[in-house]
Amino acid sequence: MSNRLTAGAPVLCAALAASLFPSVGWSQVGHRPEGSPFRDLQVRHALLFQGGYLSGSGGRAAAGPTDGPMVGLRYTIHLGGPWEAIFGAAGADLQRVVHSPGLAPDTVGQSVLMGETGFAFLLTGEKSWHGLVPYVAATMGAAFGGSVPADSTSGYQFQTKFHFGPQVGVRWYTTRRISLRLEGRDVMWRLRYPASFFDLVPGSLVIPPLLPGFDPDREWTHNLSLTLALGFAIRH
Repeated sequence: MSNRLTAGAPVLCAALAASLFPSVGWSQVGHRPEGSPFRDLQVRHALLFQGGYLSGSGGRAAAGPTDGPMVGLRYTIHLGGPWEAIFGAAGADLQRVVHSPGLAPDTVGQSVLMGETGFAFLLTGEKSWHGLVPYVAATMGAAFGGSVPADSTSGYQFQTKFHFGPQVGVRWYTTRRISLRLEGRDVMWRLRYPASFFDLVPGSLVIPPLLPGFDPDREWTHNLSLTLALGFAIRH
């Protein structure tokens, strides 16, 4: 009796798996090539026009650039297998709080230009699934802050910053050459504050320092963005 049960166990497990996960079984077998939900990716080089919104923390003193719209370009090169190379540039029109000694905080505009390079890993490999290609990526680059007149009195400036961060997104190929992409990412850069942010305002015993007891004077901040892009195949 035990031998019969042992011999029938694989059949029983297979039947149970098929009953619990019928969609998995049908999706993997029985598809003719023309009926498969998977299609080979034929795009090797692509140019994407992207726009979105960036929302940053501004740091503990709220002095770093934060919320605002952004636009940019991205160029991708398929390296083979699930890997892609990324090259991109973007500009953002952000807001920043200026802290000038003896004056109330003021919100001003801060333009930021960003360049980046990195790699993406396509979760469906060299194929799309029903036209969809989910992916994860990581990039790094430099951010360049535009001039802000009020910085001459505040003592703080957002200038050239190294940035990096992870990304997650999905592409939808409407045709073999055109795609739409939705992407979320975290852009991380480091803020460095002047000595005036740690001291009392000169001549005042009322206004406390902005960052009392905060050490060190360097702070990594997270800046989340959501972008939508339209992509065109340059080369198949």
